[in-house]
Amino acid sequence: MKVIADTGPALEELARIRTEIERIDQAIVRLVAERVQLAREVGAAKRAAGLPTLDPAREAAVVRRAGALAREAGLPDEEVRYLFWHVIGLARRAQAEDA
Repeated sequence: MKVIADTGPALEELARIRTEIERIDQAIVRLVAERVQLAREVGAAKRAAGLPTLDPAREAAVVRRAGALAREAGLPDEEVRYLFWHVIGLARRAQAEDA
């Protein structure tokens, strides 16, 4: 007769880990929302100063910095840069809506 192992502790650990992932996901969304709000403020400040809101050189520098931070954290920099281009896209759209 085959004895089935008690999976209770493993399932409890899985639930704990998933709860932690959900907490981190919530934090990521809050931080992205905060970043978009700050981008709106940057856009307003640029318009008040008579500057263009679009700054491709600045955006590229932000993405390069994110890639470097990713490498330091042991993450694939290309994928993190891709993610940051999307975050920048959110910021661009927010600035355009406020214009």
